[in-house]
Amino acid sequence: MGYTQTMVRISPERIKELQKLLKEQPGKDYSDEEAQEAGLAIMRFVIAKEDRRRELARQQKPIKPKDS
Repeated sequence: MGYTQTMVRISPERIKELQKLLKEQPGKDYSDEEAQEAGLAIMRFVIAKEDRRRELARQQKPIKPKDS
């Protein structure tokens, strides 16, 4: 499945929050651009995971027999 990449940006306020979280966890300082890339990667992962969960739920729904 192909997609068109658009210029999505995370707000500067959210980037600062993400930089703080990333510094607390792995102990690495991220530049604004690195934090932007990391944040977008996290968002893509969460969206892909939710899409997969929904697809699996759709596949597991029981098929109702038609009344004859």
